[in-house]
Amino acid sequence: MTSYHQLIRSDFKLIWRDPMLILSLLAPLLYTALVVWGIPLVVELVSTEFNTSIEEYVPFFKFFLMPIAPMLFGMVYGFILLDERDGGVISYLAITPLGKSGYLAVRMIMPVLYSLIFNIFFIYISGLNVFLNSFQAILLSLIMAAEAPMMLLFLGAFAGNKVEGIAISKSFGILLIMLIPDFVFQGSWLWFFSVSPIWWLQRALFHPMHSWVYLIGAAIVHFVFIFLLYRRFNRRFD
Repeated sequence: MTSYHQLIRSDFKLIWRDPMLILSLLAPLLYTALVVWGIPLVVELVSTEFNTSIEEYVPFFKFFLMPIAPMLFGMVYGFILLDERDGGVISYLAITPLGKSGYLAVRMIMPVLYSLIFNIFFIYISGLNVFLNSFQAILLSLIMAAEAPMMLLFLGAFAGNKVEGIAISKSFGILLIMLIPDFVFQGSWLWFFSVSPIWWLQRALFHPMHSWVYLIGAAIVHFVFIFLLYRRFNRRFD
């Protein structure tokens, strides 16, 4: 247990020394403030100045912002992993009692915990909880927290260093872009976008009659992505 505590403390030291990592952890709080105070002002301004209501788009915009936090948390720990891989730290830890599996467990669990806490907080402070009961809200938050280890494993599997990691982490935005057509259009062709794990969570939120079906689907798709990325990650580190 001491090894885990030491690793967690060293993580905080690494994050504290890097302004970009600090900003990545604080960014979700900044856009939460935008959701709480900024969106009502924009809605009122558009209504007053243009005589147009955009209320129906507000829930989607709030949900669109929600997955960014787990991605950022996963990115932070992914960058730590890349730095430690370059420094040979992972090879060293592989022969300690902590082992590579213990090391990776800490790297994956910590951003999941941050994401879960933030997601629950965000759902209730943004008002998205009106679409789900309490258990469904917690379950959706937990499943969405899986975006964090997905990002971490994605960086570990495909990035050679932090510079490459910054570049390829932006490709995760494709998962967010896939949400837009499903909100704007209708039709069975939208199932094409079900390859995005977040698509299932959006459906669970905005299709309450079938929330459980989509939540189960989201859990399965997230598990498949994590499994495939983990295999790729292991091959790279073996």
